[in-house]
Amino acid sequence: MEKQVNRRDFIKTAAGATAAVALASGADLLFADKTKTAPMPALKKITMVELPYGLSALAPTSSERTVNLHYNKHHKGYYTYLTGWINSHPEFQGQTLEELILNNKGGTRFEEAVFQYAVMLYNHNWYWQSLKPAGGGVPKGRIEKMIIASYGSYDAFQKTVLDEAMKFGVGWVWIVQDGEALKVYRSEYIDTPLLKGYKPLLAIDVWEHAYYLDYENDRQKYVEAVMANLINWDFAEANLAKK
Repeated sequence: MEKQVNRRDFIKTAAGATAAVALASGADLLFADKTKTAPMPALKKITMVELPYGLSALAPTSSERTVNLHYNKHHKGYYTYLTGWINSHPEFQGQTLEELILNNKGGTRFEEAVFQYAVMLYNHNWYWQSLKPAGGGVPKGRIEKMIIASYGSYDAFQKTVLDEAMKFGVGWVWIVQDGEALKVYRSEYIDTPLLKGYKPLLAIDVWEHAYYLDYENDRQKYVEAVMANLINWDFAEANLAKK
């Protein structure tokens, strides 16, 4: 003889099944609506520039030990933190590196941290491309003409580079285009020409991690060596030609 189903149990089972179906349908509808009305922004690629030469290629001006520490520890650390943060925080996704800088300065504690790491990543991307083995010396072409027009001579221009580099504190020395003029610009600490409306052409890192292992506290000797042996005027010319 078949076991009879208790009427109360039947009602409870049926009601539970109906509720489960309704809940599932409601969940599908809820998620479908969110997808339609609030799509996730596309994650734009935030890049760390590939080192354009070997770790020892800038020696003796910048030793292999310095380049390795600077690129693989400092620079990569900024990249790892920044990309890890934005990958887990949708509000920062969909922005280029330049947009992260321009959109988040002076924000909340977390926005300001994103801004600072974005600046350091951006500036380092410029720095490595601003150097090359067997570079330096007096440039030719349009850059030379702009230097003469803006500073009167290459010697006066180089003196300005050194004067800016030796200002108290740390940061970056930039060679930028300001309208029709060429300008030497010192960005202090967490700063970049993007915030001033300048067009960057070259960057020299004057934070201590860029030179201390090779020059100890002699920043001037380091900058003089970079200008004489490593500065990449070809990169500056290419940036000047960009619209």
